[in-house]
Amino acid sequence: MSSAFRYSGQRYNDSLLALGNVRIGTLHDFRSTEHKGGIADVNEGIKSVSHDIPYFNSRDVGSAHREAIKQFKLIDFDDSDGISLKDIRMIQKFDHPNCFVHCVSSEYSRSVLAQFDGADSCVEIVDLFNFYRRLTETLNLHVPVVLLGIAEVRYMPRDEEWNGLNWGGHPALIKEPSFSKQCEIRAIWQPKFSGEIAPIVINDTALINFCKRKKLP
Repeated sequence: MSSAFRYSGQRYNDSLLALGNVRIGTLHDFRSTEHKGGIADVNEGIKSVSHDIPYFNSRDVGSAHREAIKQFKLIDFDDSDGISLKDIRMIQKFDHPNCFVHCVSSEYSRSVLAQFDGADSCVEIVDLFNFYRRLTETLNLHVPVVLLGIAEVRYMPRDEEWNGLNWGGHPALIKEPSFSKQCEIRAIWQPKFSGEIAPIVINDTALINFCKRKKLP
């Protein structure tokens, strides 16, 4: 994941290469159906985790259901209580707080290009780590944030079965399998304050050092 690709309209990639122009979106803004195909997803940041219990008795110390009941915070009980549960489904829903997000693609291919409506040009980010390091510094000049990470999106159903250990995939890094051809990488920033946030456009010519024009695949 040392480099990545940005597929976009020609004028937007021209602005990136000339001005270091970058639009940083927000997780909740991506839910807007006003965005072009390939960007809009009404379920951004939303997921649920479920676990079914056909039968459980609180004296079953080694049961996997015991840890599930604890994590889902269904009830508190003592081993000696002898509490029995039957035909129970527990569901934990997640709606991730709004955060700043920037997206690129890990693959250079025509199939990825075709996923983004209006995309007719490509820029390669040749040094992904330093691109986002610089972008984080510049973003902090406008709004105080902390970079949570840079990671590949996982394409999976938003309704997960509990894995027996934790809550599974991060809600901000999940998209439905129908988006899988995008091969998306996301940088995510958490604001250091409470309150509303909105997409922000910045110009930083230092970002140009990490980018180069790439002919269409």
